Amino acid sequence: MVNKMTVDYRKRIMLFVGVLIFSLFLVSCSKTQDVLKINLKDHSGLALHIHPTLEIDILGEKQIIPAELGREGNMMRVIHGHDDSGTLHVESPYPHQFYLQDVFTIWGKNFNSTCIFDKCVDDQHTLKVYLNDIEDQRFGAIPLHDLDKIKIVYEKK
Repeated sequence: MVNKMTVDYRKRIMLFVGVLIFSLFLVSCSKTQDVLKINLKDHSGLALHIHPTLEIDILGEKQIIPAELGREGNMMRVIHGHDDSGTLHVESPYPHQFYLQDVFTIWGKNFNSTCIFDKCVDDQHTLKVYLNDIEDQRFGAIPLHDLDKIKIVYEKK
């Protein structure tokens, strides 16, 4: 026979486990935003250091990815540039999967499945993203990997 104390104990354990799982869910949801706010002082102690490249072409004109992307003074965000070649330096003190949208979040520029900067899809224009020369429909959800070549093209139909 199960007494009332055992039932109360089980309920408390179930409540504790539920709160723990919910807390872990909240932490995992906020981790992406938190990692994007990290400022690095140098390139030491990194768990992740990759170099994808980004090219943006708007109506046939190559856009410059600024050398100062993600840099302010001597501090660097987890995604930053060192020159205007389009090479992104993706660096983190702990393992994390970064995505193309994270670049634009740090850069403070508009990018989604219908717009790049202030240029948006309409009857006369399309927006395409290529990952290693293959069209990719994931847009901002494209994961960043070392040596990947990402090209965003806004062009006339």
